[in-house]
Amino acid sequence: MKLIVLFILLARAVPSQPHPSWKKKDPARSVSVDAVQATPEMIQEECLRVAKKCEFSISYTLPGQLTGTPLSPEEAQSYLPQFFAAIDIFPVRFIKETKLNTVVFCRDLKLRGMAAGGVACGNTICLKVPFQSHVIYHEMFHVADPVRENNDWTKLNHRKFVYGGNLYNPITLDARDRARMESSKKNMDQMKDFVSEYAPTSETEDRAETFARMVSHPKDFLTLAQASPVLTKKAERIKAILRDFAPAMNRDFWSFIATSDDATRRDDFQLRATINAQRKKEKKALLNSGYQKKS
Repeated sequence: MKLIVLFILLARAVPSQPHPSWKKKDPARSVSVDAVQATPEMIQEECLRVAKKCEFSISYTLPGQLTGTPLSPEEAQSYLPQFFAAIDIFPVRFIKETKLNTVVFCRDLKLRGMAAGGVACGNTICLKVPFQSHVIYHEMFHVADPVRENNDWTKLNHRKFVYGGNLYNPITLDARDRARMESSKKNMDQMKDFVSEYAPTSETEDRAETFARMVSHPKDFLTLAQASPVLTKKAERIKAILRDFAPAMNRDFWSFIATSDDATRRDDFQLRATINAQRKKEKKALLNSGYQKKS
């Protein structure tokens, strides 16, 4: 009988967990996040909870093919809130489907001896500090999109466009393709079909850069897409790739993205950290009030 009463009291006393932010139907926040004061301890506990739920961990060792100086656990603490607030937009099922295993924060990150802002190595993401949310989303897409050649994607570009390769992923081009590539660089009508100077280097980077811009700067991307039918088609292809990869990356996800930015995502994460800490405190108080399960 006491156990039943306990469940009833918990249901009344403990506020329900808010839906993940990407599921919110109304972009307006019903709770004043300005009034929320999440302590570092609350945020750290929420970071650990999310990592455990999504089945990945923070590592302090770089994969063999990379060089740099991994941050110590103490140094990494200051970067955890930014990272977890950024990935908090993703459904848990999506992160699990990527099979993301470890995340490493480091200084002086290099791949093949060349400086890099972020690198996705299999199921590991390495980020050079300090980092921007754009880099996080770029590397997350690499983990979810291991395909090197996608003919459906390359057909979206201008018929004369050729990807040129980059220092990390060189591409051997014959004389004709090299001439086409150089011509494309000077053609503003072709270059407006890419969200950055890095995107035209390879199709994998093009997809990752397009996704990162769509998510980190949705309004800016919309402006770019309005001037480029190709970018509009690339956005639809990105959505299809992710929807096939994880059905949870659906219309609700993109509806939230359209009204979100780094600041609101940080506030949402801090709000949930505070609510979960309060729930834990109230649950502990109830269990200590005498309504305890008999042994």
